[in-house]
Amino acid sequence: MSIFSKKTNVDDQYFLSLDIGTEFVKVLVCHIVDDVVEILGFGKTRQSMTAMKGGVVTNIKSVVDCCFNSIEMAMNKLNIDTPKKVVVGIAGELVKGVGVKLNYERDNANTKIDSDEIKKILEKVSVSADAEAKKRFAEATGTTNTQIKLINATITDTYIDDYRVLNPVGLKGSKVTFNIYFVYAPLVFAGAIEDILKELKLDPIVIAVQPFAIARSIKGSKNENFDGIIIDVGGGTTDVALVLHGTFQDTKMFAMGGRIFTKRVASDMSLSYEEAEKTKIDYSEMKLEKGTALQVRDSIKKDLDLWISGVEIALEEMENVKVFPDQILICGGGSKLSEIRSKLVEYPWSVILPFNRNPKINFLSPEKIDNIVDKTLQLTNPEDVTPVSLARIVLDIVKDDIVIAV
Repeated sequence: MSIFSKKTNVDDQYFLSLDIGTEFVKVLVCHIVDDVVEILGFGKTRQSMTAMKGGVVTNIKSVVDCCFNSIEMAMNKLNIDTPKKVVVGIAGELVKGVGVKLNYERDNANTKIDSDEIKKILEKVSVSADAEAKKRFAEATGTTNTQIKLINATITDTYIDDYRVLNPVGLKGSKVTFNIYFVYAPLVFAGAIEDILKELKLDPIVIAVQPFAIARSIKGSKNENFDGIIIDVGGGTTDVALVLHGTFQDTKMFAMGGRIFTKRVASDMSLSYEEAEKTKIDYSEMKLEKGTALQVRDSIKKDLDLWISGVEIALEEMENVKVFPDQILICGGGSKLSEIRSKLVEYPWSVILPFNRNPKINFLSPEKIDNIVDKTLQLTNPEDVTPVSLARIVLDIVKDDIVIAV
């Protein structure tokens, strides 16, 4: 049986975008109108310290409570029933992606490809593709196939006789090539997400890997002239994604985000975690008096080298990259610390890794996500990119494109 299926229909074109982050649960109420996602409502609830660790759910009840609260906030003043369909994001160092390239030789190169043939091709290649991806996943992580679950598989690119095409239907050729990106997670992690959605009585359109959703949703990111590294600095994790020539290449994640800086500030300044978090936010918004600001800056710098080493290792582990792009886009709540951008700017990338020159560092904001209209006018910061990108990825699913599986 093929792992690929036809797209899930979104009833009445309304759905929720659910971003279960280490620091916050964010919910968007979304409505698809033509080729645009309208965001009608926004809810945000801070997680407890015990709810998540390194992007992994550790307290299901606490997370569910936050989700309920965020949904209620997002639905406030909206004269519609709460949507039952949801796109939910996952991330964290335990979530792994594996890219597989598959070639299929057609019997008759002179006949046009139709959707039925594409379906048959996918049915034939999907089992072997899944097996190859699982094998490579197990080799990289030291796990067994019985300990992991396929979250989804996405066709990122299609080629006819080595020419990249957006849609193979209606074209002729002898060889069809698919680039497929498989995402796996430990059974316990996947099970926790499923339990949360069951408690919320929500039906998943897709469970999407967050850095993948971001990379695929940026305006122009599917064009052949787009190259970029996307770094999402969350509360408990940092996610790094790579796009070359409009093709999604890989994503790596490591368990270090904004919380590590908050904990350092708390330790150095003898503050509670909550006090340290507020102090860190005030520092990022330049609201502290000079002496306190210098203390916070010195605390943050203690862990910056460790964090930038994580980014370097993530890039090193990306295979078959001859030259890295000359732009890095940063987002996530942790990116608000000015030291994050400064460290990325000053780091000797072209000496350490195959960069032609040190990359330009820019912030990624929700306005740079394609086909989105924010009617709430609240989603303006880099920390809001993830839920907006998750909402955007649904467009690829409901349109008549071969995009996603499982």
